[in-house]
Amino acid sequence: MKIEELKNRDFAEDMLGQTLSSIYKIGPVKPTDYEVLSYISIFHPDLIEQHIDDINLYLGLFYKEIITPKSLQGCVQEMFLECIAEHFGKTYTPVQTSILNNSEENKIFSFSAPTSTGKSHVLFSIIEDSERDVVVVVPSRALINEYYLRLCEEIQDKSINILTYVDKINTAKCRRNIFVLTPERCKDLFRLKDQFSIDVIIFDEAQLTDEKGKRGLFFDAIVRRCNRELPSSKIIFAHPFVINPEVQITKNALSPDQSISEVYNQRNVGQIFMCEKPNGSFSYFGSDISVFSNKQLACDYDPIEECIKANGSVLFYVSKNSIISNAYLNVFSKYIKLCPEIEDPELLDIIEELREFTGGGTVAYMNYYSQMLALLKRGIVIHHGSLPLRARMLVEKFTRKHFCRICFATSTLEQGINMPFDIVYIDRLESRKHLAVKNLIGRAGRSSKERKIDFGIVIIASTKVAKLRSLLTQTVMLNMQSQLEDNEELDDDYNDFKDAILHDTFSDQFNLTQNQIIKLSDENLDGILRCVLDKFFNNIEENGNVNLSKEDTKMVVNAFHQFYSNYLGRELQLGEKSTLTTAFHIMIWRIQGRTFSTICHSRYAFLSREKERARLDRHGQSTDHILARFTQKYVELPNNNLSSPVSLFPKGLKAKDVDYDIITYDTYDYLDKLIGLYLSDIFYAAFIKYNERCPDDRAVKMADLIKYGTYNTKYIWMLRYGMSFEDIELLDKYIESIDERGIIVTQDFANLPPKAKECIDRFIE
Repeated sequence: MKIEELKNRDFAEDMLGQTLSSIYKIGPVKPTDYEVLSYISIFHPDLIEQHIDDINLYLGLFYKEIITPKSLQGCVQEMFLECIAEHFGKTYTPVQTSILNNSEENKIFSFSAPTSTGKSHVLFSIIEDSERDVVVVVPSRALINEYYLRLCEEIQDKSINILTYVDKINTAKCRRNIFVLTPERCKDLFRLKDQFSIDVIIFDEAQLTDEKGKRGLFFDAIVRRCNRELPSSKIIFAHPFVINPEVQITKNALSPDQSISEVYNQRNVGQIFMCEKPNGSFSYFGSDISVFSNKQLACDYDPIEECIKANGSVLFYVSKNSIISNAYLNVFSKYIKLCPEIEDPELLDIIEELREFTGGGTVAYMNYYSQMLALLKRGIVIHHGSLPLRARMLVEKFTRKHFCRICFATSTLEQGINMPFDIVYIDRLESRKHLAVKNLIGRAGRSSKERKIDFGIVIIASTKVAKLRSLLTQTVMLNMQSQLEDNEELDDDYNDFKDAILHDTFSDQFNLTQNQIIKLSDENLDGILRCVLDKFFNNIEENGNVNLSKEDTKMVVNAFHQFYSNYLGRELQLGEKSTLTTAFHIMIWRIQGRTFSTICHSRYAFLSREKERARLDRHGQSTDHILARFTQKYVELPNNNLSSPVSLFPKGLKAKDVDYDIITYDTYDYLDKLIGLYLSDIFYAAFIKYNERCPDDRAVKMADLIKYGTYNTKYIWMLRYGMSFEDIELLDKYIESIDERGIIVTQDFANLPPKAKECIDRFIE
């Protein structure tokens, strides 16, 4: 069949009948059936309108508005719909009904479903309807954000704690907890397991099991510990597109008698495919040449331009380097120009909240100018892995509110973040990531309750059509064997971690292996750690600020270099020293209670030589000859190949051209990925172990400074309730008391604007 033939009404009517017959017999499991329906809805909308109720019933889209089915089969499906609604008290699709039933009837359930099946909706129902504690394990903190925001919106009951970490808080009011965690944050679950009653553990995007390195190892270890240490809890694994979800059960030795697996191929949203020619024109092409011929159908308009003009949304999948270098601004300038500034109070509120968090401005050629914020005013979103988590949360809120016209995103959208678009433009097609490509394609098209065919458009370069078709036919299989059992050995750090997981010697208290803890218990470190304590606590002011002189700062930095060198058991490379030095300065600012925006401001002022430029500006002199200062770009540690420092900015960059956004991304990487996820565990354990050998209250305070950024008891409790340092700065004077039982606020708290109270509103009556 040629796509062009579907323009013929008689042919289209015949194909509609054949397609509906196929769907009724086997279900909406063939993507090409959806393609056919989508093309007919484009070429003959009236034909679809005549049969829309039957079509939606055949597709099992029982959540849509149904008026009157015209066929016997449609009436049968309507009876099915009514039975489901009567049984559950809600309207679910047949797939969602099956997921609910299998979850209810089995201790362990592992399933796979395409991106647009309504999987999230049914998982949220399971979470909401549970009477006991629930744990949701997701692969990224970006996905934690999505779960957290949606749960807070849908569950208004304040007696239910919704937390992104495991803690026993709000005990005076709380009757149950919902924990949304990454695998790394699950360690506290086992430490505190006797204080909770876990009903169900949901592993969403469970294909994380196959991720190479520590994360895949850790995932399988968490699964096994949940099964072993929480034997009365149900376990659910959810995946997109994999054909063997039963592997989670077999490779982790879960009981087959209490387990079931299922592969669902049905979907709620379809996709059609287009390619862009070198001359800028577009054509339709079929995804499967066994159904559609290889012949393309020319399109007489620019679908991206039309979508933007119609207030639709487009996702451009690009590389992170393209975003950091601003290359995407030139490549897609035609579409960016179509987006004027949006004057909407709610949009401006989100941008203002982002501005307060990042410290960026929207006036070009001024200090702290943020391209990211300026683009947001035009409905253009930037989304990548170095976007600060709070900023990412606000950007995703921006998109859910339908302000987004264009989104430039990297692979951060692969891991299940629910941000649908009308068009997905794939600028880079990586054959080794066919699951990622399928996930991205699943972002094209929005599920709606309207009486229409829901579909999205996927666009690629014409030179990549054959490659995309090949990727679409590839199956996604989970590895049959866990990385815990394979014989692959990588570096010493990985091998030590794997051994600790296998032999159950990994420390939940310190998030380290026993070998690492032994290294940190070495008496040879005592002199180094004592030097750090002396310099810190001899220079702490009454307000908690650490006021180190340049000489003392240099001594402490050298002490940290020596400490880390001893820990690794080798000399540090120059690049490693440079990275540690930058991390140390950022950590000091954090300990001083500086907010994210003030840390970024301090870095920008130094790197762009702000004072020096301001002095010349006042005298009307040029600043073109002033070059940006050097700063070490974030890199992962340890890295024995990092023989020299790596500059964040290109050599010879003018100071006035320092990019504020790049500083915010780099600062977040340091705070989150290096300090938060790596160095803080090492330094925290070192000072706790030092205190055990040489009792010293300063060491305990230092450990708290590293873990929380403060040793103020009230502030630590505020952090445990999910507040950031930005929130603490604002709310401190309004909190009368705070502890495990709950939060008591002053009378003036009620007068604060809703946004200011939002972070703790669930804990306040």
